Amino acid sequence: MGACSAPDEDARRGQVFIEYLIVTCVLILVVVMMSFLLYALKQNGNRVLDLVASEYP
Repeated sequence: MGACSAPDEDARRGQVFIEYLIVTCVLILVVVMMSFLLYALKQNGNRVLDLVASEYP
């Protein structure tokens, strides 16, 4: 048990880092997609409100 770690432990640490990085990127992508969906639905709702509130007979 010296100061140097075994190669297996280094590879495991690298794998864990890559997995956390992938999960973080996926979560950021999901947040971006949800915000785009919210924007699109708000725009659609505003169009519907404009049509309902129009004075066209």
